[in-house]
Amino acid sequence: MMSAVPTDDPLADAILENWGAYTLPLGQGKRAGTAFFYNELVDSTPESDFVREWWVTADRLTRTEVGEVGLRPDLIEPTGAASDYLAVTDFEQMWSRRAGVAVMRTSFLHEHAAKKAWSWAAEQITEGVADTAEQVRAVDGEPRRAYALGHVTREPADGEQRPLAIATSNIARDPDRVVRWQGPLPAGFTGGPVFIAEPHGDQSFVVRCLGLIASADRNPDVLTFDVIRSLIAELVRPQPPKRGLFRRR
Repeated sequence: MMSAVPTDDPLADAILENWGAYTLPLGQGKRAGTAFFYNELVDSTPESDFVREWWVTADRLTRTEVGEVGLRPDLIEPTGAASDYLAVTDFEQMWSRRAGVAVMRTSFLHEHAAKKAWSWAAEQITEGVADTAEQVRAVDGEPRRAYALGHVTREPADGEQRPLAIATSNIARDPDRVVRWQGPLPAGFTGGPVFIAEPHGDQSFVVRCLGLIASADRNPDVLTFDVIRSLIAELVRPQPPKRGLFRRR
């Protein structure tokens, strides 16, 4: 791993260490970006939690018939059991989209691994880390320090595939009420998760995932977790029965 922007911010190292196993490189060239795993809490009991796992990225990265998913060696068990990447046909049809966000269930990733006799060691952004709608609304025009994770497209070192990097800047809500990353990002960061740190006590911080980077443009939108959750809620909501239908005997 490397830092895309030189920084002496200790939180950058902490984010790489604690959330570095959540991402996969996606696509190549102009469609190069990043996707991440999200663990939606469905129900919780004293004995266990019931969750749904999703794969999340920016809409624009999913508009291709054949998707290329980088298989990070550090997220594969046993080590060396997988190829360098996975080519996925009918890729565009596998995603659901809203307001620049794209999500899908991760079943096909686990099914592919099982067929090839390996398993994922990837982790997921959990409900406790993902910003709530109230926390998203609290982001205003005052700049806040932010951290983005992405798989850069620079020439990798020997044996390294699109290394994971961290970039630091500020985010703020503009007059149009859009949350924006302030400044440029290296190629490959589109779709990657964005974190902010909030003071907790006198000398500590709570790190939360605000959302994801929408594009490779300068000052890109940050698509926030309220949008991601809204899309997922629509996908899993039971469909009402059709009215006006009857059974003919």
